[in-house]
This record gives sequence, structure tokens and C-alpha cells, in this order.
Amino acid sequence: MRLRAICLLVISAWSVGICRGEMTPPLKIPLLMSANFGELRPNHFHSGIDLKTQGRTGLPVYAMDSGYVSRVVVSPWGFGRAVYIAHPSGLTTVYGHLERFAPFIDEIIRRQQYEQEEFSIDSEFAAGEIPVAKGDMIGYSGNAGSSGGPHLHLDIRDTETQDPMDPQEWLSSYITDDVAPEVRRLLFYSHDGAMDNPTGRIERKAVRNASGGYTIGDPVPVWGDVSFGIEAYDRMTGTANKYGVHQVDLYIDDSLFFSTYIYRYSFDETRYINSFTDEGKIMRTYVAPGNRLESIYKQVENRGIFHVDEERIYRCRYALTDYYGNCSYLDFSLLGKLQEPAEPRKSGVYFSYAVDNLYKKDDFGIFVPAGALYENLDFTRRKIASSQYCSDIHEIAPDEVSLHRPAEISIRLTADTLANKSQYYLVRLKNNKRHAVNGEYDNGWYKAKVRNFGSYAVAVDSVRPEITPVAPERWEARGIVTLKISDDESGLNSYRGEIDGKFVLFELDGKTGRISYRLESNRVKKGSEHDLRVTVTDMCGNEQTYTHSFVW
Repeated sequence: MRLRAICLLVISAWSVGICRGEMTPPLKIPLLMSANFGELRPNHFHSGIDLKTQGRTGLPVYAMDSGYVSRVVVSPWGFGRAVYIAHPSGLTTVYGHLERFAPFIDEIIRRQQYEQEEFSIDSEFAAGEIPVAKGDMIGYSGNAGSSGGPHLHLDIRDTETQDPMDPQEWLSSYITDDVAPEVRRLLFYSHDGAMDNPTGRIERKAVRNASGGYTIGDPVPVWGDVSFGIEAYDRMTGTANKYGVHQVDLYIDDSLFFSTYIYRYSFDETRYINSFTDEGKIMRTYVAPGNRLESIYKQVENRGIFHVDEERIYRCRYALTDYYGNCSYLDFSLLGKLQEPAEPRKSGVYFSYAVDNLYKKDDFGIFVPAGALYENLDFTRRKIASSQYCSDIHEIAPDEVSLHRPAEISIRLTADTLANKSQYYLVRLKNNKRHAVNGEYDNGWYKAKVRNFGSYAVAVDSVRPEITPVAPERWEARGIVTLKISDDESGLNSYRGEIDGKFVLFELDGKTGRISYRLESNRVKKGSEHDLRVTVTDMCGNEQTYTHSFVW
């Protein structure tokens, strides 16, 4: 009970000073979340909440408060279609993955898209240009952009800083949650210390006991410096989804050793998640020297490293609390066991997180700028001869390293035979898949910026993109022209659609690779034969054109 009181006290303390104001829900259905604020995502924390839309699209979405539309974004990726509304309270609400905008917004955006002859657009507006009142319908829920299913993404941000904040602060009265977080596993990491595993890493599965808490079994024998990691998820009433944990506290011998609380952060900080997590889902106590994430750490002793120097039992407890105060506990023990530390195995080149690092040897070079690494590392590079690519394959290790800032790699081509040098591109080889990384050719070398270590080689793309009409026999009846565009090598760069020699706005669905144009009588004369022309270009400049005549 004492720990639960502390958890709730911390939540209350961090809510002080935040002007909640009165906001209405953006949907007129019971609110259920499919994702919460601060969830662990690849390279970022989730910046808002995802509201379920009953598995369908097309639900009206309403402005949560009066204000004005300050920004509208349209993209095949990310939020897809999104509306930003600035409010007099100093907050901005963001509504993402919309199927379409309300007519008063759509008319303005569509005009700009035609003026720029681009589907993707990012437009900002001044106060008074597009006013909205609380409860105005601003669009319809959808599945646009990088969405895994129909839902409404909602951000609430500080207008001045654009820092995202937890929308549950304004919607908690509409959401029910009486389910505590669950714990999956606990990890222990040696820092030049000793433990009963030569890898310096011990993993224990969390088991729920009869009282509802969690344990991991026998004490873990360690000596010297050790840090911790926990895989845990929140749960909520009325849904089987799993969520991020709002607050994590670690006590050792009844003293608070480590604490995180995810309520607000800066987008400048979000990529530091790569240092905060292990495997993308384990929350670590260890704060690397190059980790500049500040907003979520509320208490950290000795950079999250605990020193074991007594042969005794250390009693430890994790307390995990959700936004509504539901709390779970994981109890475990460390056994101080005097043992010789493992000898560090160093086989490469020392790279420092604090300064620029340059490595160049024969046919490979890499420049890792200061601040790109989260901590010092032992850099290695292995070369593998390849007849499949225009260069050797270069394995940059450690493979699991993600960089906070891009590094530049240079690879010498072993077969530089192309007259058109723009057809070279870089590939990252991972899990038997090729991921394109585009850079530039430079006098027998290929140079590109990368955000990960791993295996790289230079490839060739001389193949044109593909354009495939989708059910053209139905275009006239449906009034929609649809094609699928794709490129299996360097990836798509641009596309353009014309009817009767004039630009028309094809909308791209990034998930399916389909482009669609809903025929407009004010642009395409009805009852006539028309000539369609679609041109698609990939990242290496290869161009494909599709032409077709149809009647509408």
C-alpha cells in the first residue's frame, strides 16, 4: 500500500500546473484505445493515443475545442491525412489517419494540391484563415498513411514547443480502466562485473503468484556493477490490446533507485528510445553517457547501474503503474556472490560517443559524428566477396547498433561498368531481405548516410517500375481510375497522372501501392473518350509510362 501511495503521489505531482480546460471527445462513440501515449515504437515514443473506430472507417471526427486549423498534412505515410487545430488554451490537437477532410478543409487542400501538382502536401495556416468551433466536424476517420488498421490517432501538444502530452489528461473521464499492467520478463546486465553467464546478460521469466504479484524464482547471483531491464505491458478494461506502461519504479532495499514517468516529451528526444530500450521492448535502467533523453526519467541513481559489493541478499521490487493508478509489483532478489569478472573481449577499433570517429581501410570508410553513438563501442568490419553485387559485402558490427545521427559510409565498387552511374544504389542486407539506401556515386565509390550498423553492398537498378491497371473495365461504372505502382529495387520516387494531357490528382495509398483518381466532371468531360497517361520514376531515375484510352 505504501508503494501504491507513492505511485499515485507522483502522478498527481506531475499533473499540477497543467491547464486541462474543457474538451469534447473527437468521436461520438464509447472511447476505447488501441494504443496509448508513450508506447515503445521503432525509433520513437508514440506521440498520442489511438482510438478505436469499431473496425471501420468513415466515422465523423470532431474538433475537441474551438480554435483554427493551423496545419494540414497529406502523405502516403505517417499520419496520412492529418488536421492540426490550435486552441486559445495554448494547446494544439492533431487528428491523424483520416479517410477524408470535411468539405471546408478539403476544398482548400485540394486547390493547393492542384496548384502544386502534388498529392503529398504540408500546409500551414494563420489564425483566422480556417476557424473552427468546438464540436465542428473536421473529417472522417480512416486508415490512411502508416496505419495498421482503422483508427483515429490523436495528439495533444503544447502549441509553443510542439511537445506532445498524454491526451488521457483530457479524456480520462470517458475511458474506463481497472486492469493493472502485466510483466513478461526481467533482465540483468553486467557492466564490467560478474554474473553466471559469460555473455554478461541474464534473463528470467516473470511468473504471477497467488496474490497477483510477480516473481522470477531464485535470487540472481551477481557481483560488481549491474543494471536491469523489464518487459512489461499495460492492459485496459474492455479490450485485449497491450499498451505501454505509464510509470515504472524500481526499489532496492526499500529505496527508490530508478523511476520513469511518461507524460510529456520533446520530439528532439524521441529517437533516444533506442538507448532506453533493448530489443525495442525492454525498458532499461541503464542511462548511457550519450543518452540525452531527460523528460521521462524522474529518478536515476548512478546512471541506472547498481553496485553489488556485499555477499548478502538485496531485496528488489518493480512497481508498474498505469495512468489510472492500477499497479502491479514484481519482487526479486539479487545474491551478492563474490566472483571474478569476465575478461572484456575487444577485437576492433575503439569508437567514442563524444567525438567524431573516422575509419577508412582499402575499399571501405565510415564517418560516425559525435553524438551519433549512445556509448563507446568496439567497432569491427568484415568484408565478404560477392558476385551478386557491384561491391563486396561489408559487415559493420555490432549489428544491433542504431545511430542517433546518421553516419556516412563509403564503399568502393568492385565492378564499375555502368555508363549511367545513377543506377547504382546501396542495399542493407537483413534477415534475407534487401533494404534500399539511396546516396550518390563518386568516382568509383558509393556514399550514403545510414542510421544503423549491419551489412551493406552496392547494387544496380536498371529495371523500370511496374504499373498495373486495376479492373479498368470498371472505371467507367465506378467513376474511379485505379492503378498499382511498384518498384522492387531502389524504390519509388515520384508519379504523375494526366488525362487528356492535363494533370489530375491521383491519391497514393502507401500500404497497397495503389493510386486512385475519382473522376471529376469539372476536369474530365463526361460522355467522352479520354486518354490516360501515368508516369512513374524510381530512385535511380528509371521511368515507366502507362497509357490507356477509356470512356467516361
